[in-house]
Amino acid sequence: MFTGLPGNKIRLSVPVLCILPLLLTACFETEHGGETSGQEVRYTVKVAQARLVDLPLSFELNGRVYAYARADVRPQVGGLIKERLFTEGSQVKKGQPLYQLDDALYQADYLYARAQLSKASDNKKQARLDYLRYQELFKHDAASRQQYEDKRLAYALAQDEEELAKASLLRAQAELDYTKVRAPISGTIGKSAVTPGALVTANQEAVLASIIDLSRVYVDVQQSGVQWRNFKQGLLSGRLKADEKRRRQVSLFFEDGSRYAQSGTYSLSEVEVDESSGSVTLRAVFDNQDGLLLPGMAVKLNFGGPVYPDALIVPATAVSQDTAGRSFVYTIEADNTVQRRQVQPLFLTEQGWVIAEGLKPLQQLALSGAQKLKSGMKVAVEQEPGMDAEGADSAYREAATFAPGGAADVQ
Repeated sequence: MFTGLPGNKIRLSVPVLCILPLLLTACFETEHGGETSGQEVRYTVKVAQARLVDLPLSFELNGRVYAYARADVRPQVGGLIKERLFTEGSQVKKGQPLYQLDDALYQADYLYARAQLSKASDNKKQARLDYLRYQELFKHDAASRQQYEDKRLAYALAQDEEELAKASLLRAQAELDYTKVRAPISGTIGKSAVTPGALVTANQEAVLASIIDLSRVYVDVQQSGVQWRNFKQGLLSGRLKADEKRRRQVSLFFEDGSRYAQSGTYSLSEVEVDESSGSVTLRAVFDNQDGLLLPGMAVKLNFGGPVYPDALIVPATAVSQDTAGRSFVYTIEADNTVQRRQVQPLFLTEQGWVIAEGLKPLQQLALSGAQKLKSGMKVAVEQEPGMDAEGADSAYREAATFAPGGAADVQ
């Protein structure tokens, strides 16, 4: 008992002092939602189901753009450059003249070779007539065998001389044609390294100009040898299923994350691992009619991979780790009680974790409040929007994407 008279101190009896802490504790727990019963609903948690789906896999790798074709222009004969026949930075066609060399000496050589051929042809005609005449004379014993053999040999030599003259003429014609330096490929030509009046030599080391074909481009990327091996072993073991159509489809993303409008085609995979980086080179080909892709540009490629059948996948937020590094989830049982279960995650995708052990399909998983949950606690359940049975199937079936350099242990 206490007396509250003015000017008097409050006096508490011993029984009241003993009961007061219990009253205060009860008020505190009631106000802060404390646990008053193991079966009382304390929290509302958002949940989603563990789903069993056929999961398309994909992987993203960083790479560089390379020209589909590149050719350095060099002269095949020597001489002074008389004229440049192209505009720097323009489009040129294969075979288009680019430079004109001084062709006076080559023109003279061509005319000389043509005259030599004409002379050789005339000599052959004369030798043939002599050979035919002596052939008849020899048949009638009017000429000796020696005379006949000499004329036959002279005719054969005249034929050889004509062939040599033809070859000389072809060579002179080719050298005369080479005085017009032509484009070896179609594409965009860069700046000219020489000007009219410059002296060039045949097959010189210095380049006159370079042509790059940008109508298509290569993109080379490096895939981790471990990831390549895991995918390969997964296919060989039957754990993964090949999807040839998806494998050939490649998407390209720029550094700012925007996607290139045209899809590319998977071209090749090197058959050896780079010893310095431990990676395998993959190549894709992209159409580049609009010229957005330039050699040397840094990009990211998304490759369509195999399909992971019957993958058990859960949202990433449902998986936690304890201080020992062990992964676990909280499942919500049929009576809305919480159970903590250890799981073995296989790999992380954009859709969530693929679980190897510890869960069954359709189990309800807590997505929030893991730090407040304990086994045996009773909770109220709120379905995560879009993660009901139908929505989860749709979300999980989108391609699971691995980050650059990541390795999927899917053996």
